[in-house]
Amino acid sequence: MSEKSKKQKVSIVEKMGLFMVCAGNIPLMGLLSGFFMIYYTNVVGLEPAALATLFLISKVVDGISDPIMGYFLDKFPVTKMGKFRPMIILGTIICVINYILLWFGAVWIPVGKYVIVYVTYLLLGWTFDIMDISKNSLLPVMSADDKERNSLSIFNALGTMIGSAVLAVAAPILVAEGTLQNYYVLIFGSMAMVLVLSIAGALCVKERVAFEGKKEESYTFRELLQFLRYKPVWALFLVALLVGVGSNIAGGAGAYFYTYILGDMTLMSGVSLVSMITALVGIFLGPILANRFGKKQIFVMAIVVSILFSALRLIDVRSMLLIYISTVAGGCIAPLTTSIQADNTTYVQYKTGKRAEAAIASLTSFITKVAQGLGGAIPGYVLAATGFVTGSVAQPESINTGIILCVLILPTILTAAGAILFGTQYTLDKKAVEEMHTAIAARSNK
Repeated sequence: MSEKSKKQKVSIVEKMGLFMVCAGNIPLMGLLSGFFMIYYTNVVGLEPAALATLFLISKVVDGISDPIMGYFLDKFPVTKMGKFRPMIILGTIICVINYILLWFGAVWIPVGKYVIVYVTYLLLGWTFDIMDISKNSLLPVMSADDKERNSLSIFNALGTMIGSAVLAVAAPILVAEGTLQNYYVLIFGSMAMVLVLSIAGALCVKERVAFEGKKEESYTFRELLQFLRYKPVWALFLVALLVGVGSNIAGGAGAYFYTYILGDMTLMSGVSLVSMITALVGIFLGPILANRFGKKQIFVMAIVVSILFSALRLIDVRSMLLIYISTVAGGCIAPLTTSIQADNTTYVQYKTGKRAEAAIASLTSFITKVAQGLGGAIPGYVLAATGFVTGSVAQPESINTGIILCVLILPTILTAAGAILFGTQYTLDKKAVEEMHTAIAARSNK
């Protein structure tokens, strides 16, 4: 092993730190996408269309701030802790405070509750940028070695998946009765999880890549936006947008599906547990296959298999067996997405000679938020259009069609479009990635 490769080796403590940071990041947006709408329609009593408009406006407006935040984070001075670790800690503390106000501000101060929800939702998006963009910037600066990045992507995906699974199993059980007290337990408990995991994880990782050797030239804010002209960058972003919108549509309507079509929200817990088990296989298998065949090929294959298994549910939407089967094959997607994003960061450096970890992470965050806004809004509008009655236990039969449209049909169509786009437009195959790293290494040694 060369001296440079040894320097790029990442310890198990650091990998567990990345795992904790990723797991601690999940509850903030995970609970919003899965339970925020049903909480505010059934417990607080807000109209679904009004909430849909909130999701749409706030996420798009909030997403515009992401490139600005990424620009300033890349300009942030290097401290003894690094550039991104301090921001993860600061952002975590600010986000947790605002998150609690978002969920319960309208309950504690019912006068003007729509205003409170809108303001705190917008504030959450802006403050979440601090911790989320910093978290997404970690992997490229922890190691430049491609195999180490694939290994780190496993811990990244594991943290994301296990953090999501714990909430997905516990949350439906806690809030199935729909009482405010149970939501107190869920939100305050999950926020304790965010604080502990995010801060402890940030203290464990190490930033080593961006600050070695020759200092890279800084970039301007105009150049940040110009990074989008590179084909690998915009191709991945468009795929992330299509798949993300589909995923958020399904997530936003999921609680309604189990409540009104299957008649038991607690069934979500069992499905989440099975999904976690099957995803574990994909999380470990994906990077191994990527090392052999290349990330692009395995990523496309994982999406296609995921689409086929999900489409099986259309045979019988109430079949629990088909629901369990549909959880197979999705585990490969998350770790490969993270590793591909790191390659795109390196590609920008390769093309421009400028390091832009936070820039790419911020643009990724922007795409994620637009997907959350669109995906979160669509179920609200569909429910309103199909006759959903706010605060009522009994709902008209017409909402079932809307729920199935959101949970199955739209996500399948959008994900299929993403697979076609990535397969035909993304240009960084295994050979191209290797050539890119070799060129950067040669340039840095001059």
